Amino acid sequence: MSAKSNHILSLATSTACGALALALAAPAQAIVPNDNFTPADIIDDTGPNGVGMFFRNDGFVCTGTLINPRTVLFAAHCVNDRPATDYETGGTISSAFSFDDNALPGFINWINNGFSSNPQAFVYNISQIVYDPRSLADPNAFGFLEADIAMATLDTPVADIPTWALLFSALPTPDAIDDTTGTGYHVNVTGYGRSGSGTTGASQGIDWRRRLAENYIGALTSFDERNQFLFGNPFGDLPQSLYRLDFDDPNKTNPFDFNLYKDEPTTREATTAGGDSGGPLVLDAANNDLSDEDLVVGVLSGGSRFFGPQVFSSYGTESFYQPLYLYWDYIVANSPYRYVGATAGDGNWEDPNHWVTNLDPAFRIIDADGNVVNGLPSSPGLGPEGGSPDFGEVCFDPEGANPGDGCQDLGTGDPTPPAREIGDTLVSGIGQANIDGQPAAADVDQAADDSVAVAPNAVAASESAPAEQVASASAPGARAGMILGAEHQAHGNGVDFAIEAPHNGVEIADNQAQGDGAETAEEQPQGISGGSPEFAAGPNPAPTLDNGLPGATGFVPDNIDPVAAAGTPGRYFDVSLTADGVTTLSSTVTIDRLTVGGNAGLDVAAAGDLTSLIDITQVGGGINVDGNLRSVGDYLLMGGILTGTGTVQTPFLTNIMGGIAPGGVGTVGTLTVDGSLVASSGSTLMFDLGNAPTSDLLAVTGGANLGGTIAFAPVAGTTPLNGDVYTVITAAGGVTGTFDTVGQISAILGADVAYNANNVRITIVAGNYADVVDGSSQVQTSFANIFDANRGGAGLGPVYSYLDLASAAEIQQVFENLAPLTESTRTGLGIAAYEQASRFMRDRLSAIRSNGYNGGGTISMVGEPVQVAALASSGAGSAPWQNQIMSDTDAGGSSMHDHGIDDSMAIFLAGGFIDGSLRSMPAAIATGRDQFDGYFLAGGLEHMPSHNSVIGISVSYTDLDGQASAGQTAEGQLFQGTIYGSVTTPGGFIVSGQTSLGSFESSARRTVAIGPNNFNLALEDDALTFSTEAMVGKELGSGNFSLVPNVALRYGMIDFDRANETGGAIALQFQRPPSSLDSFQGRFGFDLGFGSASVRPRFNATYVHDFSDNPAIFQANFVGGPAIGRAPFALGVGQDRDWVEVSGGIQITTGSIDLDIAADTTVWRNDVRNQSYRATATFRF
Repeated sequence: MSAKSNHILSLATSTACGALALALAAPAQAIVPNDNFTPADIIDDTGPNGVGMFFRNDGFVCTGTLINPRTVLFAAHCVNDRPATDYETGGTISSAFSFDDNALPGFINWINNGFSSNPQAFVYNISQIVYDPRSLADPNAFGFLEADIAMATLDTPVADIPTWALLFSALPTPDAIDDTTGTGYHVNVTGYGRSGSGTTGASQGIDWRRRLAENYIGALTSFDERNQFLFGNPFGDLPQSLYRLDFDDPNKTNPFDFNLYKDEPTTREATTAGGDSGGPLVLDAANNDLSDEDLVVGVLSGGSRFFGPQVFSSYGTESFYQPLYLYWDYIVANSPYRYVGATAGDGNWEDPNHWVTNLDPAFRIIDADGNVVNGLPSSPGLGPEGGSPDFGEVCFDPEGANPGDGCQDLGTGDPTPPAREIGDTLVSGIGQANIDGQPAAADVDQAADDSVAVAPNAVAASESAPAEQVASASAPGARAGMILGAEHQAHGNGVDFAIEAPHNGVEIADNQAQGDGAETAEEQPQGISGGSPEFAAGPNPAPTLDNGLPGATGFVPDNIDPVAAAGTPGRYFDVSLTADGVTTLSSTVTIDRLTVGGNAGLDVAAAGDLTSLIDITQVGGGINVDGNLRSVGDYLLMGGILTGTGTVQTPFLTNIMGGIAPGGVGTVGTLTVDGSLVASSGSTLMFDLGNAPTSDLLAVTGGANLGGTIAFAPVAGTTPLNGDVYTVITAAGGVTGTFDTVGQISAILGADVAYNANNVRITIVAGNYADVVDGSSQVQTSFANIFDANRGGAGLGPVYSYLDLASAAEIQQVFENLAPLTESTRTGLGIAAYEQASRFMRDRLSAIRSNGYNGGGTISMVGEPVQVAALASSGAGSAPWQNQIMSDTDAGGSSMHDHGIDDSMAIFLAGGFIDGSLRSMPAAIATGRDQFDGYFLAGGLEHMPSHNSVIGISVSYTDLDGQASAGQTAEGQLFQGTIYGSVTTPGGFIVSGQTSLGSFESSARRTVAIGPNNFNLALEDDALTFSTEAMVGKELGSGNFSLVPNVALRYGMIDFDRANETGGAIALQFQRPPSSLDSFQGRFGFDLGFGSASVRPRFNATYVHDFSDNPAIFQANFVGGPAIGRAPFALGVGQDRDWVEVSGGIQITTGSIDLDIAADTTVWRNDVRNQSYRATATFRF
């Protein structure tokens, strides 16, 4: 006889009867541990974890899995003894799920409160139940062997209990079956049913406690394939695959443990029992590499026993689960919960084309790369026809070497060797029978250790099952007994075997997020889980709201409660607004949950009223509430902004990292929070400020716990002022906490925050401009000092109103633009004017000496005084050639005309043009050197008492125009009188000198703007000027060669006094410390002359050192401002210390006309560069 025949005959014989008993045990089961643990050891006391207990008010119990806030997945046989329409609150049958680890308090609360949900007790009333009608289609399936899938709709959404991820792909076929771990798929089993031990089975009744244990998936196979191996006959037509696990004895002493599926027991090995039906088969992440999250792969339907003396849920029995991948489309379609979102672009909530269904984040598939991702199969599930794939090994392999031992690889159909051949052979309770089913003689004795001894050839006592044990499993009485956990038996095909319906489940951490560890649908292909052998051929149908597939449109999210008696399903919406665009709500709508993120916006108009029954989460985007936004749970503001003038009703509005701006950004309004406010450290509350006391207001009916940042912004067209007071928060329930950061209104304006019992008030406080300027800029720091010292000054209100609200960068730029460049320009014009006058007189004395003091009886014209005067009177600014000279110039010529005056006297008239440049004031707006030009006029009377001396007196007028950067201009006019003289001794020594006294009248013009405020500022000033110079020289050489070295001392002074601008509140008063600008020069040079009597070239070089140490600054303040406001500014024309002056010329004498052409320049001088060109003609009469 073959080994296969041996195990078939062994299993076909029972000690209780000639045929193996088939007993049907109905749905109620709980976890039964192995003998090494007690039922108390495996209690899962971790609180609600998404696995709950089902209770019908007619006494039936099961287990189920929460897959979304409205839906529990469980087993059809828990409810398919009645039409689905019977399950209606207050109708034929009321039912509920309790999710705490001790379910009894929840059910008591539910019953005592008239079948009402109570989230605080974790109990939820069921408003509708649907089950797969295919579970009743095949009588051979007894209502639970196939399509054993049911869905319960909860009348109240579950907000604070984790939901589970569902795997809609078949587990991959293992590469090999291991003797110890079998398929390698470690699973957790959990439920609320009966308990006991491996030996006694489900010997402990329902105690309402959830238990947790472990096992390995032994096989994915059908009853047909299992029975074909064990009995040589499938005994029916049950081709659907189920996930199966056996209950192995870790102590290896139980005679009924024949290692049904090849693996060895785990430490906490257990099986299921009455009350566990409908529970999840959980592939746990801790012991599997497939995923980093726990996955539900099946729903518990029942269990099998194989021998008459064998009790249910004991060693050697098995449990089996409906694979989710065979029924995924039924589950998706019959869940009442829909995840939906808005299409991109602006639209109205009430527009059906504005919405699209999204992929449920709990749904998982295995992609082509073997990764678990968020997705759905691309083909429908095969349901009861799903018989592939198969994996695992089914065995008949009791401990030790036994006749008929062997296994079969369910994937290939090939026989494989047993794994338990080593060890003592147990005394078995398995009888023998002829292959035709006739019992053989057997002796049956009950061993002392409760094992059954078998004597070969003994006659077995055959006993028929009682009539009540053969009742149909679909009969109400039998089904009721099954739910209560009583044993019932039915006969089929002449062979008895036991099937029980427990629940399996797994613990999940309370904080496990739905969808963690899986990729989003958009990122994953969906076509890799469709088609044979796991799925039906052909693609999924087009998405609709009813079939639950993502991509459906043509609906408006608004909750619909089911009508169970009419079979009308409920629809509940989880709305996620993440696509770009604003959705506007203008009607009354209720949904389960609202999420807003990305760049999406929700505008609840004044007529809009939106209620979220779970909570509101905002991670980005914007929500504007001008109507009503209500949340039964909390409003969590993780990011984005909340605005509006309506009401937000929520227990707690918790701002984590978002912003709240009552009214809206840039507008003033009141936003009411009907509840309490929590502003965390990363939050921002933003308030728009109008003219005091008008401002945004956040009105809280509960308490306000404050933290994070409070920020402010002025409304356009209004100006918060220093000292203004605003009320920005009211809280009827009291104010606690303080803000971590108080934002600035601007770079200058801040706020002092007062925290009162029931409100928060702010007072506007002005800071210092000195704190926002660039400290390396003299202009900025000085104006900062001026503005800080003059706050509240007359007429300055509009200026401060603008600047107080400006940014730091704008303030810095305004201050730079205010730089009074003309103060440096008019200083330079003064220096240029009075040094030009001194140079003219110095040149005049040199010319007299060169002519041998022979100018008596003449009128000398130096330059073109008549033309210059005419040009000056006509307003012309320069000679035609003036712009060709790129440096400071003094141009003209000289001539003498004999008018018959006294031979010892001479009169001269002089004029010329001046051109030059100045070092500009150091400022950001200064783009280069200041340019100036102008003219001079001079006249004098000279007396020559001898042929080697002269004394004279003259008056001069110099007029200069200066051009600074940024369009600023300055002018200066010098009126000066001079006495001068020179004498040459017979020994060739020369002594000469000059002293001048005058008045320098200056003016300046500049136009500046501070925001919309424009100012045309002007200045008029006059200053006393004084200079004196003495020179000593020695004429060397003879004949046509002459060398005259000389030294000289010169002192000059311009007494600048205070000068005030006019033209507006920001007009400045300028002051010099000290007031006079001094120059004390030491001069050393030489004159070189040579040539004939008619042509005499000459050259002069003079080194100049200025001994003065003038501060190169001036002070300024607003006119009428306090002395503390005076601030220093740098002068661009701070005096150079050393430079060289060089001149040269040639004199040509021809009869009655002398022509003289000369030029001079300064070398290495930068403050006021001097360079002139002169031409002189002298006429003799």
